[in-house]
Amino acid sequence: ERWALKHSAILISFSGGVVLTAAFINILPEATELNSSSLTYVLITLIVFYIAEHAVMIHSCREGDCESHPMGWLGFMGIGFHSLLDGVAIGAGFEASFSLGIVATIGVLLHELPEGITITSILLHTGFSKKNTLLLSWVVAIATPVGAIGSYFFLKDISKEFLGFFLAIAAGSFIYIGASDLLPETHKNSSRKNIVAVLSGALLIYLVGNLIGGH
Repeated sequence: ERWALKHSAILISFSGGVVLTAAFINILPEATELNSSSLTYVLITLIVFYIAEHAVMIHSCREGDCESHPMGWLGFMGIGFHSLLDGVAIGAGFEASFSLGIVATIGVLLHELPEGITITSILLHTGFSKKNTLLLSWVVAIATPVGAIGSYFFLKDISKEFLGFFLAIAAGSFIYIGASDLLPETHKNSSRKNIVAVLSGALLIYLVGNLIGGH
């Protein structure tokens, strides 16, 4: 937990740059080409994520830093479900194009790292044993490939409009993660390293998108 608290700010900053750039530069343009109502679905996704997160208090914080903080099982269920949706984003990306699938995968993997640190810190902080913490962390991690494989087969040969709908949800989830969960955390630490980390994450996705082609 001490290690997580010491280094998570830089990891979170980097992940924030990654997911926001992937959403706006790669996923959202593809979604709007496939479905003209994509922006509406993005807005709906943002609202749904806000209501869901507000209801289950997914945000993690140390004792005394905020008025409410998640209990172990609540945090586990919230982050686990979110990891499942991350997998859906990957499956929808590959169904649209190989390049978009690669970008979506990179975005998910890079923000899964601080997410894994988060759930581990929550469980340890709320009294879970190291053994149970490791087990539940693996469940959260496995949820992403399960969602990716399941959605890849489920989304196969669907209409362009329906695929655009799923990509819009993926874009909305990335935007919410970056703007609501990741970047606000960087303001708790005024280090200029956070700015460099955000820009590095954005540049990585931009370069990857240009190297492999497509959006």
